[in-house]
Amino acid sequence: MRQTEEQLLQSQKLESVGQLAGGIAHDFNNLLTVINGFTALAMNDLPREDPVRNNLEEVKKAGDRAASLTRQLLAFSRKQVLQPEILNLDSVVTEMEKMLRRVIGENIDLRAVLEPKLGSVKADPGQIEQIVLNLVVNARDSMPSGGCTNRRMRGL
Repeated sequence: MRQTEEQLLQSQKLESVGQLAGGIAHDFNNLLTVINGFTALAMNDLPREDPVRNNLEEVKKAGDRAASLTRQLLAFSRKQVLQPEILNLDSVVTEMEKMLRRVIGENIDLRAVLEPKLGSVKADPGQIEQIVLNLVVNARDSMPSGGCTNRRMRGL
């Protein structure tokens, strides 16, 4: 009987965490909508060759990744389902490369070793990006004095 009560209590705690995560994710998503919207408006007013446009494109990409993370939180809170799609993993890694370089810092050499013959996968893009980011951050943390990390798609 006691074990059943403990399981119920644990279940209620997890449900509360899920509700909290869903509420925060919903509010965060509203903020991201404003950030991404104004970033897109600012980019529309700039010529392609303007160096500020490149910075705004990076802000937009980061906003899109943050929105993807928000979808994962909403999925965790059971308020939204994941959105799997057909992905080329090489493309995902290539699109993340600038951001990953900033995350690891200058004392680590990041090398993308892509596999052109790699088939596509059906997955939620945000989850795949989170996996790649976690792998790179873990590699960074294991090299506090610097070094080199190779990202191989076969390992995913």
